[in-house]
Amino acid sequence: MSTTARSTRELLGGLVRYGLVGLANAATYYGTYLLAHPRAGYLVAHTVGLGTAMVVSFFLNCRFTFRVRPTWTRFLLYPASQVVNILATTVGVVGLVHLGVDERLAPLAAAALALPVSFLAARFVITRAVLEPRPFAAVTRPSAPSLGDAVTRPIPLVERR
Repeated sequence: MSTTARSTRELLGGLVRYGLVGLANAATYYGTYLLAHPRAGYLVAHTVGLGTAMVVSFFLNCRFTFRVRPTWTRFLLYPASQVVNILATTVGVVGLVHLGVDERLAPLAAAALALPVSFLAARFVITRAVLEPRPFAAVTRPSAPSLGDAVTRPIPLVERR
């Protein structure tokens, strides 16, 4: 298989996995939105839903979509990859609501509009914006991490034995 064909296949595979994560992300966002909406209104519910979904999305995208270990650097940079998504969905939700779209449906339409650019930005930040890029499977634990690598250290999750 040629390098170009392999790159295209990897990109498409990543896009499919990103789409699946996107479904989980949308469910997280929308569920949070619906829970917060009656108490806080649509704009606050939208903001809370975005924050919750972004954290879930980060971990799923690291582990499943891009197959890299989540680190503090990636976690701190991940929101930057979502700025376009946040702006587009926020403007979309407000615009659609003002156009008369039901407040419960507007977030779904707005989210669909931001998907392609969001994938490219997330891919760049998660796979390239690290000091020591290594695939998840190849990562080994250093015996004594230095203070200088605190932000590149993996985020502690449940340890597997």
